[in-house]
Amino acid sequence: MPGTILPGCEPGGAMSEGWSKVAQADVEERERRGGGAASRDVAGALGAEGLVLRVWRYGPGHEMAYHRHGTQEEVYQLLSGGPQEVFVEGETVTVQDGDWLRFHKDTIRRIQNRSDREAVWLTIGAPPGPGITDGIRIDPETGAEIPRK
Repeated sequence: MPGTILPGCEPGGAMSEGWSKVAQADVEERERRGGGAASRDVAGALGAEGLVLRVWRYGPGHEMAYHRHGTQEEVYQLLSGGPQEVFVEGETVTVQDGDWLRFHKDTIRRIQNRSDREAVWLTIGAPPGPGITDGIRIDPETGAEIPRK
């Protein structure tokens, strides 16, 4: 069965009823609002419905918000740039290239690049939850939730 082009993909991204394929170059890289880390929404480009899968690039000094999730469990893998750090429940965890981490939805965490080199991370989350609002930002000093504006 011939595939069809996914919305938002250039030619090369094909999908049939049971599978899909997209070239990395055809998955747009987007920088976070306000600058910093950039990611590619691989799951979206493939048409995945039951999970979130992104490849993130963190330059020196970049970090994600300290956060937990409302519904989403996550798995992270450091693809390159190690060693790197993840701040988990107030503790710094050192991660080497190839290492995997799993986080329960309630575990507070933050990828933080304190090195002088770029780090590339694979992040997988399931279930997708209600989008960006599934992430709940936490103040690292007080542990209090930071309301969305």
